[in-house]
Amino acid sequence: MKGQPFIPALHGLRGIAALAVFLFHWNGFFPALNIEYRSINALGLEWHPFRLIHFGWLGVSLFFILSGYLLGGQLKQKTLDFRTLSVYWSRRFLRIYPAVWFQMSLLLALAALVAEVSVPALSWAELLHNLALWIHLPPWMTRPVNGMWWTLPVELSFYIVLPAIILLQRRIGWPAVVLIGLAITFSWRAWMMSIYDGEHYARYIPVIDALPGSLSAFVAGFALSFLTPSWGLARCTISLLIAIALFTSLQNVLVINAEAYWTGHWLFIVWKPAMELVLALMMFILLHDTVLSRPLSSRVLVWLGEISFGIYLWHFPVQQYLNTVYGEAWNTPLGSLLALVTSLTATLILAAVSFYAIERPVMGWGKRLNTTRPPA
Repeated sequence: MKGQPFIPALHGLRGIAALAVFLFHWNGFFPALNIEYRSINALGLEWHPFRLIHFGWLGVSLFFILSGYLLGGQLKQKTLDFRTLSVYWSRRFLRIYPAVWFQMSLLLALAALVAEVSVPALSWAELLHNLALWIHLPPWMTRPVNGMWWTLPVELSFYIVLPAIILLQRRIGWPAVVLIGLAITFSWRAWMMSIYDGEHYARYIPVIDALPGSLSAFVAGFALSFLTPSWGLARCTISLLIAIALFTSLQNVLVINAEAYWTGHWLFIVWKPAMELVLALMMFILLHDTVLSRPLSSRVLVWLGEISFGIYLWHFPVQQYLNTVYGEAWNTPLGSLLALVTSLTATLILAAVSFYAIERPVMGWGKRLNTTRPPA
């Protein structure tokens, strides 16, 4: 299978997505700085410097959009025979499982040695479910060792169904596939509202945002792979400004209706898919204009993109440990900043170890294995 050409800006977007999720959880664990500067009055206006960080969870949606764009764009050009699919699935599974198993082994070992390292008590069956990433899935609904793993079954589910999506696209066209994906997401989220009526939906995010509830993000990314860029800098700039205005407006709508959103407002059905379409538009503009995408191609962001999976996996247990062991030390704005620096440093070190010692060697081995396979 021919590899995807290297696009530095895509790595930059991965880095931004990982940092967004990192900052979202940092703000949750160490909120003193946010509390102190929740709003600032300047130039006659009220500013909310932490607003973007509050929406850092959208980094997960950006990861899903990138998967739809990259994997869909690559696989749609292939003949979906046994060899192609076996290579595709083996490489996708190698991309996820070794890094997860490495983290799981290390966390379980640390939990046995250090009381402050917290992992759920697991039966042997639950341990096997975690190894297989059959978490938050029926019939067992097993809790993950690391709370951040809840998105991985969603990603793996997309890997499995992507060939079927491509076959459907070849029969009915990509616009119809996008509409079907949006309809499935709307229907799933409406169904979840009826099931959890009267409860706070945030408790059930791993179920609500399972593949049917996140399909809108993947198909939005998949749709981008069919669009040919033909805009000049002026048109891209205007379109980007419009997309930023839509992004900001949707943020404000959710802030105003936050409590109702999580307990039964119709926005719960449409807000997230709408925001994912806006994110996809912003991504399309940034990726197809070399002037606007240049900042995304910086060495720092490209490197962060390379280790982004490790950042995603490791930031939560690092912040959880710091909060558990040194909780009172972070209860001031300065302490919050120190927690940011400390957790970011530790996360980057662990993410780099994961990437250079586990992820890259395994993926290199997977490429060599696939190139030596005889044709089916």
